[in-house]
Amino acid sequence: SVRASFLKTFGDQNRKIAIARAPGRVNLIGEHTDYNDGFVLPAAIQRAAWVGMQRRTDTKVVVYSATVEEEIEFDIMTMRNDPNHGWANYPKGVLHALQNRGWKMEGLHIYLESDVPMAGGMSSSAAIECATMWAAQALFPYTLDRLSMVKLCQRAENTFVGVQCGIMDQYASAFGRKGHALFLDCRALKHEAVPVPLEKHRFMLVNSGVKRKLASSEYNKRRQECMDAVKAIKPKLPKVKALRDLNPAEISAVASVLTPVQRKRVEHVVGENSRVQHAVTALRKGDLAAFGRLLNESHQSLKDLYEVSCPELDLLQSTAVATPGVLGARMMGGGFGGCLLMLVEAEKLEPVKNAIVRVYQHRFGTTPPCDVVELADGASELTADPSSR
Repeated sequence: SVRASFLKTFGDQNRKIAIARAPGRVNLIGEHTDYNDGFVLPAAIQRAAWVGMQRRTDTKVVVYSATVEEEIEFDIMTMRNDPNHGWANYPKGVLHALQNRGWKMEGLHIYLESDVPMAGGMSSSAAIECATMWAAQALFPYTLDRLSMVKLCQRAENTFVGVQCGIMDQYASAFGRKGHALFLDCRALKHEAVPVPLEKHRFMLVNSGVKRKLASSEYNKRRQECMDAVKAIKPKLPKVKALRDLNPAEISAVASVLTPVQRKRVEHVVGENSRVQHAVTALRKGDLAAFGRLLNESHQSLKDLYEVSCPELDLLQSTAVATPGVLGARMMGGGFGGCLLMLVEAEKLEPVKNAIVRVYQHRFGTTPPCDVVELADGASELTADPSSR
């Protein structure tokens, strides 16, 4: 169990040990819509991060990751982002955000383990942040509501770690519900849990193994292109505060004020918001075939209009949709690498996986890891530490 591993690492039975779990996530559909105030459909998954935390009597923080077998120390009074601390900047960023909120903290022992693959497109960073946040909440005499906890985790990643992510990853990790996806409105920060009928189907992730070198610079560029498009549209349509305020019928009316590149970006975001809404309708009806078609359309739009795909993802996607048993597939995440998400008939998982791996090996010479994901509950404090771990 996490508790036993914590005691083996730090060995003090006499002080309270807070233990929390927070899952990774997949985003079923709704890519690059979050920072345009739009809609997304993420779900928490069964892979998670676990954090054990205990107070010390001095100001030293010792963080041990069982996943990378590394121990890092720093002082709670002088926390800053340290490039040499890599993974430890995520829990450190959360502690920093809590301190800035007025929490009085002393030193800590923190034990961390996670089976969310790093750089696997399942948001291992949000899982670590939320698990740290939930453990701290259980250890210190302060209370925060769930949405405040989510916002603080996002702030830790934006301002401390320096990654300009939207709020979706932390939100999904915190609010996830078993067997459901979250239909999240990124402007209102409100969600509805939508049941995903997976009795005879599964979601499978295939990792292209391509490291997203371009991702951060191109991601910021896309954000800027969307903001510039909104500025250009506003004089014509004053109601448009973000691209989510534009409907598909209005695109041609504003086309004349947009550059060709802006028009492509706008078409993707507006179309993707509409696909998320249609996807929710399809899931509520149990129409997985329609849902699969929307995944395919999303991929084409990300490839042609938003231009964030890459040859490896495109090969995986075209192979997937040509393979019997696959209802739909799309690239997931920021782009330029990362994962393909597929909806597959449960009894055809093995042949589908074999077909995709074979084509990919033949073309690129490497074996892409495949992972079947289940939709799970969001973050929680574990009062009774599950000995199953």
